Amino acid sequence: MGKVTRRERERQRHRREILAAAQDLFSRKGFDRTSMAEIADRAEFAVGTLYKLFEDKQALYRALILDTVREFEAALSAALNARGSEIEKLERYIETKADLFVRHIPTARLYFGQTAAAQCAPTVGLDRAARALYEKVLDRLESLFRAGIRRMLFVEVEPKMLALGLEGISNAFLPALVERPDDFSADEMAALTKKIFFGRVSLKAE
Repeated sequence: MGKVTRRERERQRHRREILAAAQDLFSRKGFDRTSMAEIADRAEFAVGTLYKLFEDKQALYRALILDTVREFEAALSAALNARGSEIEKLERYIETKADLFVRHIPTARLYFGQTAAAQCAPTVGLDRAARALYEKVLDRLESLFRAGIRRMLFVEVEPKMLALGLEGISNAFLPALVERPDDFSADEMAALTKKIFFGRVSLKAE
């Protein structure tokens, strides 16, 4: 990769500051009640600068969601690729995901507000790029379950179904977390997810 130019570094900094300002305003006022002019004012940029980076408010929203999904993909892939047994990797994945959920409650609240069906199917509102990142993590989970089944760590169920099952259990906490953030901690969500999931699929469960 070539060296990133000063102009590009400056552009990326502006982008981050604009997205941070948009996230704050969307969280406090709601997407529909926030204007591009207000975002520009909060970020301390001219409105024209916003439109150089984002076609409109919807494009800004999509960028905010995609950046969040990229963060999830990087953190979850790191958890799955680190050293350890299949069970240790999955436990680390569950803990990492619960922590990400807690740290991104404002973004989740915004996403649910813009995607009516998201509480039932959390990926339904993702665009093609974001969905591809989600599928990448799902494929890694499937591979991990396949390896665990060969080592007789898990029940013999289609690995894809096990991956989807784990996602279904962990994702089920997110709507409640958004509505009542003080009722759940990352540790509590992770512990319960492990108890529910491993109690059903692990051949090594006590």
